[in-house]
Amino acid sequence: MSRTVTQSYVDECAAGGRDGLRGVVDHLRFPPHFTAAFDGRVLGRPLFVEDSQIRDVADRLMRFHHLVVSLPGRLFDGDVLAYGEALGLDRRSVDILCRNGLVPPVPYGRADLHRDGDSWQLLEFNIGADLGGMERTGDIPRALMDVPRFREFAEAHRLSYPDIGASIARMLTRCAESVSAAGAPVVVMLESNGRMAKYQKYMLPFQEFMRGKGIDLRLAEVGQLGARAGKVHLDGTPVDVILRYVSVDQILADPDVAAGMEPVFRAHEEGRTVQLTPICTDLHGNKGILPMLHDSRFRAALTASELSLVDGILPWTRSMADPKVDVDGHPVDLVDYCRAHRADLILKPNNDARGGGIVAGWESTDQDWHQALTSCDRPRTLVQRRAPAQPEPVADPATGHLRDWFATWGVYLTDEGYAGTYIRALSESATSAVVGWDALPQLTAAFSHPD
Repeated sequence: MSRTVTQSYVDECAAGGRDGLRGVVDHLRFPPHFTAAFDGRVLGRPLFVEDSQIRDVADRLMRFHHLVVSLPGRLFDGDVLAYGEALGLDRRSVDILCRNGLVPPVPYGRADLHRDGDSWQLLEFNIGADLGGMERTGDIPRALMDVPRFREFAEAHRLSYPDIGASIARMLTRCAESVSAAGAPVVVMLESNGRMAKYQKYMLPFQEFMRGKGIDLRLAEVGQLGARAGKVHLDGTPVDVILRYVSVDQILADPDVAAGMEPVFRAHEEGRTVQLTPICTDLHGNKGILPMLHDSRFRAALTASELSLVDGILPWTRSMADPKVDVDGHPVDLVDYCRAHRADLILKPNNDARGGGIVAGWESTDQDWHQALTSCDRPRTLVQRRAPAQPEPVADPATGHLRDWFATWGVYLTDEGYAGTYIRALSESATSAVVGWDALPQLTAAFSHPD
């Protein structure tokens, strides 16, 4: 059915010219900080998906989230240090991750997936407060719906999208209830020292977005915070909720950051300022978990329904720390297997964000691939089978020329369940298929429609 809606949109772009659907992007209007960060990067059309299909995917992702956060207590006889070591973490990192205990975090995350027809394959699951893209998930479809020509199409096909901003606002307000009776929490989006100058441009649109939803969201680095009577303060204002964008590696690397985070940890423990997702969430968001779910040593701890869930959504994934692995029931040398199947595999560091350190075998020479396999930090690197993405035809707004784009679907979850989807798309002519920080993909919305 989505193909029918897509074809209808493409056909109308061809028939109506730039004055019709093809030129909708010419009329999009965004808030100032969104425009400053993403001007000119909106794809020529949104993507479409059946209501039942995206709801089914979100339901599977919510169950996947519950599975992942349960693993530290289920594997290695509940020995969290051993669990952390299996992820390539050292004792100091695990100690910080356990600083506020291992309570199950509020479901809040973004799963990045490739879609190929009715098949959805999970590339990674970003669990925790340090997410990006939420304002794009809300601002882009809202801007599209403000254009009369698009709104006519949306009404004709009964298109809809969740209000992710309202969902996050309700989640933050509920999170603050234990520390503030005001009903209007002060929320700080917290970065490590010295990082605001680089990333503020991409944080301001989210601040702008959430303030439009009634949330007093402020930006700060660790060194700007203080504490009074156990509660975190920013410029003299009591802080109710922390959205933490500070990583364990940054805490370990900078004594000032480590010292500045201590009042945050204590305030969370004492119930004075709460972290939406405590530091332990970084343990659950480690990509090194994904190989465990396909490792025969750990699969015995999973139920039949959990195994079916994993095998249905997660491509074949292994840790490079394992010299021998099982492939289709046969033990093989992992490096030899990777060398022989370069065109089907991709290497990913467990902890690097924004696509850093990723090497796609199909984009590498044999020599470069061998170098990547032998020089990677094996305990902190995984290898995964390539997950195909279906081509999405898009008419160029200026020329009408039709070409294919390949999309990564970012599906968001909050404690209310499915919260929305936004798309990062690369053209068929892109030099790399890896959607990293420097790739500058085109952005768009995803609308769902009745089956």
